[in-house]
Amino acid sequence: MSAETLLHFAENCDLALVLIIPTTAFLHHKILVSMKKVFLVSSLIIWSPSVSHAQASEQPIKVYRNFPLIVTLQFQNFALPFHDLGSNFSHVGISIGTEVSFNGKQSWAQQVHAGYYLNKEAGNGFFTYTQTVYRPTVFKHFYTEVKAGVGWLRAFHPVDAYVFENGKWVPDAGGKSQLLVPLGISIGYNDYSTNTYASPFITYQVIPAVFYDTTIPLNFYSLFQVGTRIHFK
Repeated sequence: MSAETLLHFAENCDLALVLIIPTTAFLHHKILVSMKKVFLVSSLIIWSPSVSHAQASEQPIKVYRNFPLIVTLQFQNFALPFHDLGSNFSHVGISIGTEVSFNGKQSWAQQVHAGYYLNKEAGNGFFTYTQTVYRPTVFKHFYTEVKAGVGWLRAFHPVDAYVFENGKWVPDAGGKSQLLVPLGISIGYNDYSTNTYASPFITYQVIPAVFYDTTIPLNFYSLFQVGTRIHFK
């Protein structure tokens, strides 16, 4: 092979190298860019569900709804605590109420009630009261309650009554107002649902009352109550 031919071959090799090296570098750059894009998209796909799950888990789980309707069938007695319990079931009454939680759960709440009862011996009565309720869950969905509060009672006369005014007896068509201090214990069942649901309970209340009259400054009432809290959706 002549010297001229060798020189021509070398020049062609140099030209090939000049063309191949930039092309290789350009392709390598493109491959790196494509790999980075794939890695970024894959990371976003993997990370997004984790973020959504974390955000969902950070939201508090709701286990209580305020302002349920509390409906109660009750039996009233004018007697000392835990005395003559059978008489309670001869004086029937009803009440309605509601409550608001202090802590977003059922364990601490403030209740308000209003009701009316029939008592032929001691007189019918209208009452309203509020109570602070401590309600711990003791087994699964079963709970107990301890509650105390203050209220007002308007007790009507069971028979015609008279008062002595201006030297003569005149009919007294009203009744007596009394300050109440209701103290209660309960057992109940509460299975929370996102739909409307009921939470039944049984309560016994001892109710000291003042201002009955001048000779009896303090007397006691008792209540057996069977009812339910209806939490609406």
